[in-house]
Amino acid sequence: MRISSLACLLLSVWFSGTCRAEMRIASLNLEKKYGPKLVAEIGNEPDLRAADILLFQEIVDGPESHVAEQVAAALGMHAVFAPAFRLNGRFEEGLAILSRYPLADKTETGLPHNSLHFHTRIRVVLAATAETPLGPVRIVNTHLDNRINAAAKRRQLDGVWETADKYHGACIIGGDFNSANFFWISHLLPIPGVQSLNRLLREGMARRGFTTPLGKGGTLHFMGLKLDWIYLRGLTANSSGVTPISFSDHNSVWVTTDK
Repeated sequence: MRISSLACLLLSVWFSGTCRAEMRIASLNLEKKYGPKLVAEIGNEPDLRAADILLFQEIVDGPESHVAEQVAAALGMHAVFAPAFRLNGRFEEGLAILSRYPLADKTETGLPHNSLHFHTRIRVVLAATAETPLGPVRIVNTHLDNRINAAAKRRQLDGVWETADKYHGACIIGGDFNSANFFWISHLLPIPGVQSLNRLLREGMARRGFTTPLGKGGTLHFMGLKLDWIYLRGLTANSSGVTPISFSDHNSVWVTTDK
C-alpha cells in the first residue's frame, strides 16, 4: 500500500522534531607533547577521535611540529592556534581549537599577568565561532595560572568572561582552569581546604548563565585534582565524563550537547 503524501509530510515533521543533532566537545592539556606518536595517540583515543570540537591546552607549535594542524589533518578537522609565550628555542606554547565545522571570527586576548617566582607564564584566551548543525556556537578556550589565590583567579576569569560576553548566542567555555582548592602562600606553599577555587569558578559561571555537567573525577594525575572543565550556555548537556589519558599528565573531559 502506498503512503500518502500527507502521511509522508507528517512523518517528516515528527522525525525532525524528535531526532536532534548532538555535538561532542572534549578538552585536554597535552603537556607540551609533540610529534607523530602524539598525533597517533590522539587519533587512537576513542573519546578524542569522536569529538566534534576539541580544546587543547599546552599545545606547542614550531618548525618541526605544528601539532594543531597535524592533529586536525589526521582527524579531518579545522584548527586555529594561539601562541601564549615562547617555550624554548624550538616551540611556542599556546591553545588550539579543533572543529569538524568551519571556524570563523578567531580572537586572541591576553589575561592579567601574575609573577609566580618560577614557571611564570603569559596566559591568553582563544575564541572562535563554529558553524555547527545546532547553529553558530562561540568556543572559548583558556589555560589559567596555577599557584594563585581567589582574587588573582577572579581577575583572570574576568578576562575569560569578557571574551564570552561579547557573543550573545550559544557558547562553550573550556580548558585548564587550575582550580585546585588550595590557598597559596607566596605562590609556593599550598594550604588545602582554606579556599575553594572550584566554587569560585562554578558560581561565577552560573552568574553568567554557564553550567557544567562535570562533577566527580579528577583530571590531573597528581593527587586526582579537578582542574579541567567544560561549561555551556544556550546548550543542553546530555552526558559527560572524564577519560583517563596515558600520554599526558591530565585526563580529558568531555560533554555531549544539543539545543
